Amino acid sequence: MRRAAPPVPAYALYGESADGFPDELHVETITARSAKYDWRIRSHRHGDLYQFFFIAAGGGTAVIDGTVHALGPGAAIAMPPLVVHAFEFAPHTDGYVASVPAAVLDHWSSPKTQWRSLFKAPLVLAVTPAQAGQLRTTLELALVESGEHGASRREALTAFAGLVLVWFHRTLAAGRPDDDDLAFAGVQLVERFTAQVEEDFRRHPSLTDRARRLGVSVPHLSRVCRRVTGRSALGIVQERLALEARRHLAYTSMTVAEIAFGLGFEDPAYFTRFFTRHLGVSPRAYRADPSRTRSETA
Repeated sequence: MRRAAPPVPAYALYGESADGFPDELHVETITARSAKYDWRIRSHRHGDLYQFFFIAAGGGTAVIDGTVHALGPGAAIAMPPLVVHAFEFAPHTDGYVASVPAAVLDHWSSPKTQWRSLFKAPLVLAVTPAQAGQLRTTLELALVESGEHGASRREALTAFAGLVLVWFHRTLAAGRPDDDDLAFAGVQLVERFTAQVEEDFRRHPSLTDRARRLGVSVPHLSRVCRRVTGRSALGIVQERLALEARRHLAYTSMTVAEIAFGLGFEDPAYFTRFFTRHLGVSPRAYRADPSRTRSETA
């Protein structure tokens, strides 16, 4: 009998409760959050809450869904809900953490912005000094507003949340035409495709079937996926399977065979080959030491 998987840890580090998040925007310094934990934040995730991190000075490492990212001055991170993450900062690292409920960001979205698609996966960016200065100024002003209780505080915090969202959108869109209708259509197609993958990746439908349901050809789907995300359609499907496998290996006691069958693989040996090809280590080696996988640098 397959053992039930225990849940990935979910911690209310920022005041979440059954009644929801207590503010439109919560901002604090990395020092205030991390120094009391010896500059280490253990693996956790949040519910319907987006987080934005900025490193002004110092650095460290972030482990996001099992992938290690080196962080230095100018690193900016956008973290969607339910993504498992942990940090180890160098002592006296200077920076900010902004936490925003999804409903607040919805207030600032538009059909062209597609912000939920933009932040469907974690983003780790290394930005220019000018971009870093803009984000630092915004977060510093938001920090002051967050700590005070002046008139129209709620409206001010909502406005600052919108400015943070706009900063990430502009940074990602730098050099791309915002009004390019063809690019907008491509983003919409990829958003529909990734939602489809999220729903049925354990069932392993063919790309032909996926494309047919989306009303496009396989070559067109892959071409658009590569243009929008840098990955092929097949690559997106395989990365989602690999991510789920990493989560089970890191946070459950299920055997490799149980994980394989749960992810729709008929042969655990084939699952092991799939995982090893994508992560560079076997499932057992990953479970023993997740840091042995390929790292990415901000």
